Amino acid sequence: MDKKINLINKIIVGIIAVIGLIFYIMIMKDTEDAGGYIDGMLKFTYIVLAFAALASVWVWFKEMLSHPEKLKQTALVTILFLVIVAIAKYGLASNQPAHYKPNINVDATTSNWVDTGLYTFYILGTIAVLLMFLSPVLSGIGSGSSNKVSEEYEEDYEETNDEA
Repeated sequence: MDKKINLINKIIVGIIAVIGLIFYIMIMKDTEDAGGYIDGMLKFTYIVLAFAALASVWVWFKEMLSHPEKLKQTALVTILFLVIVAIAKYGLASNQPAHYKPNINVDATTSNWVDTGLYTFYILGTIAVLLMFLSPVLSGIGSGSSNKVSEEYEEDYEETNDEA
């Protein structure tokens, strides 16, 4: 079954690559009037992107239904992420409109969402760096109990081999 699915995936990827190559050749061949070809290529890209997004959501959903324990974990992580975004949006982001250049004015809502994205990135990046440094410490703490277990297994193994 997996070999058939892999073969179907390879065929689909090959077809997409050939269509993309045809559009590329058409655009390069007629550079003066490439607008129509570029529009076609963009529409094709949107279709492929939508197909890829739907396929990934379908595979994720199928995986979550087959493993309910992963569904609980995913829900917890999603809720935690939404809490971090809410903290960034309502606690840290400003509602002031931004003026980046003399000709570019950004309204308050857009500025707020940009700030929210930046603060979310900062929070998640800080958490990642902290976990990177805390990981050896936490694994050292947890390895104490796992060493006891492995020592017990070694003793049992040695006793079994001594009897033989």
